[in-house]
Amino acid sequence: MYSLLDGFRERTLKSKDSRMSQETVPDVAYSTGFLGFDFMNGTVVHVKTPEKKFAYNSIGIVDGSITMVIGRSGCGKTTWVVQSAGYIMKQFPGAQTWHDDIEGGIVETRRERLVGLFGNSMKDRYLSRNSGVTAESVYERIKIIHDLKMENREDYEYDTGYYTSGGEKIIKLQPSVYILDSLAMLTPDKYTEEEELSGQMSSTAAAKTNASVFKRIVPLLKSANIMLFVINHITDAIKISMFDSKPAQLSYLKQGESLPGGKTPVYLSNLLIRFDDNTKLKESEGLKISGSIVDISLLKSRTSNVGKSVPLIFDFKNGFDRDLSLLQLLKDMKKVNGAGAYLYFGDRSDKKFSQKQFKEKLIEDDEFRAVFMETALESLKDLLYDPGEMPDVGSNVIDITGRILDMMKVA
Repeated sequence: MYSLLDGFRERTLKSKDSRMSQETVPDVAYSTGFLGFDFMNGTVVHVKTPEKKFAYNSIGIVDGSITMVIGRSGCGKTTWVVQSAGYIMKQFPGAQTWHDDIEGGIVETRRERLVGLFGNSMKDRYLSRNSGVTAESVYERIKIIHDLKMENREDYEYDTGYYTSGGEKIIKLQPSVYILDSLAMLTPDKYTEEEELSGQMSSTAAAKTNASVFKRIVPLLKSANIMLFVINHITDAIKISMFDSKPAQLSYLKQGESLPGGKTPVYLSNLLIRFDDNTKLKESEGLKISGSIVDISLLKSRTSNVGKSVPLIFDFKNGFDRDLSLLQLLKDMKKVNGAGAYLYFGDRSDKKFSQKQFKEKLIEDDEFRAVFMETALESLKDLLYDPGEMPDVGSNVIDITGRILDMMKVA
């Protein structure tokens, strides 16, 4: 019998428009270095063919996606995004980051410290601007990045080392990262030079322009593997009267909260995460840092189940601490036993520690660090979304096989 699908593929390959023959390319996830978040947003990929039979953990943020980070002012949204962007970027020689810092909320020296690159090394990999940022210019810059990568595709392509569920190798372009900070401050070209605007009129116009721009950006991101981080603020909804008690603007917001910038960028986001800094940390207590415990929650994800959250330790001076965040997560998961200066992981009471000396022991005691990593990796797997192994063709029987353990290292 004639295969319509085979005929369609053959015909579109002859088309002058290359878009006609494009098919879905499987996602590849990139670690942010914050393993609690990476595994929470991760999934188990099962590969099953007559020749291959295994599974691997795909953790982090998928290629060419829009990640929107929301939270109240001062909870560490920009800090986390910059740290995550730097971690993703430094894994690839051809990866760079663009940062539209409309709010000017982070100085250059702090940005260098968070990324871990300084001077010319930072300049070669990280391009930031804090003026001239408009909705249209964001689109134009992303379009330029897309076009340049497409024109020089052979320089950026790499074998990811991952496979599709059908056993085919996944080839991608090295990632590029684009940070927009923030959506709340993004305006159309025509309003940037006006001295006075009607609040409602300007907000409506901005939302309309943002909707148009984001719709045009989406296909560019995926094809060129540009990972867009959008920072947005949770603000107080405006009440007309004391009796006004409208429901939340969106299902994941609380009553009285709203998000500026329009709804379309939110709907188009592949990943939506919320930051809540509910617990303060004092330098004279516990971990001996001035900061906060920030709960990061999955509100929307295409790789995992929503509704989950993990804690992050926000050091106001140095940014989010990856090791302390993992320690806090293990405490929440009841993987830390003992008390005070006699804490230990699992049944390893021979490796006691206190919160105060935890970081020091990680550096000085290789065996202690190995115990920490082993406990963390074993516990993190519980956060993964596992869709289950694919059944054999023509059979409903699922043959459960062993899984390949990730070679992730604690940053």
